[in-house]
Amino acid sequence: MQKNEISVFASNTLAGDIIRSDMEEDTFLFTYERECKSNFAVSLSMPVARAPYDSMGTIHPIFEMNLPEGALREKLERMFSKVIPNFDALSLLQIVGKSQIGRLRYAQTGNELEEVPTQSVSNLLSYTGAEDLFHDLLGRFAEYSGISGMQPKVLIRDDNGQPLNRLKHRGATHIVKSFDSREYPELAANEFFCMAASRYAGLPTAKVLLSENRKMLVVERFDLFNQTYLGFEDFCVLSGMRSSGRYESSYEKLAERIKLFVSPEHQADSMSHYFGAVVLACIIRNGDAHLKNFGVLYSHPDSDVRLAPIYDMLSTKPYQPHDVLALELNGSKQYPSYQKLIQFGRQACGLSKASVNSIFDRVIQGVSKSILDMNAFTQSHPDFEKPMEHFCKVFQDGIESMNL
Repeated sequence: MQKNEISVFASNTLAGDIIRSDMEEDTFLFTYERECKSNFAVSLSMPVARAPYDSMGTIHPIFEMNLPEGALREKLERMFSKVIPNFDALSLLQIVGKSQIGRLRYAQTGNELEEVPTQSVSNLLSYTGAEDLFHDLLGRFAEYSGISGMQPKVLIRDDNGQPLNRLKHRGATHIVKSFDSREYPELAANEFFCMAASRYAGLPTAKVLLSENRKMLVVERFDLFNQTYLGFEDFCVLSGMRSSGRYESSYEKLAERIKLFVSPEHQADSMSHYFGAVVLACIIRNGDAHLKNFGVLYSHPDSDVRLAPIYDMLSTKPYQPHDVLALELNGSKQYPSYQKLIQFGRQACGLSKASVNSIFDRVIQGVSKSILDMNAFTQSHPDFEKPMEHFCKVFQDGIESMNL
């Protein structure tokens, strides 16, 4: 199965080819098609050019962005180790490239892009059986899941209660996340209520649903609009960094990158959105708000570029009591004071005093409303009471740490 070349499609249009170097190990070249137009560029940082782009070791950041990690990668290696003797980045793209976050797709040269199998989202949400349903999903959808992250997750296509021949969409519509309940008890619920706090704060937020057994979180594709996948790039890519460098930056540098890549007409809204996300991460004690958890969306590189909605927000403190920030803020990874956050909003994000105060108030209100939601949820799910008390205490302590 292992080949030295793979074709890259942008919005279903052939953009170019990635070639594994015969001369240097772990080096790849990407060359655009001679007639490729600028709006089919594979990345905001890789405009259409005649000369090939050298990966300079491993693979280009935009092509690495969605490579599976953790449990998903281990599953794929077990599934394909017999037919792929030297498992590298290009090998992974050959497997999962047919279904990715964003608008890029990958296929063997001359091959057509494949459809993603279907799965009823409503059945996933209502499942209460004893069998590990996610284990089955991992077996069925692993090779259709071009998505990064250490926690187990897959991409699925919702059948929406319709026969297969009536479905208009060929690609994945949802992300399904699962978690190791021994290491991270109630992490699905944790993320569900953190995302609720984000939504209540008025921040653009991906829609999430919690399964009845609280073992899975289902996220609607935030990059899917009117049956079309938008371009998506995270800030590891836009910082020219590999995924392994996701923690090697600061929130100030990330603000600079947002200003560099987001279109002028979306700057104000994007900076407000970004500041709100950082404030929220600090209050709920999210030590995993790294470069890969922020990104941009666009129809094509020549169109409006805006900050992507919040798609990954959780509280890490319940599992790591002494956790710190994912990135530096004001030269430190310690959670900042209210005054330090205000300073960050004014100086790094360029927001007015009134805007900073308004966003801060909305985030506090959002977290407070999520606390009420958790208490209400416990009325119908009494086995959630102890985790709820733990999560609520973390949230409340975060609010009080601001000394408002």
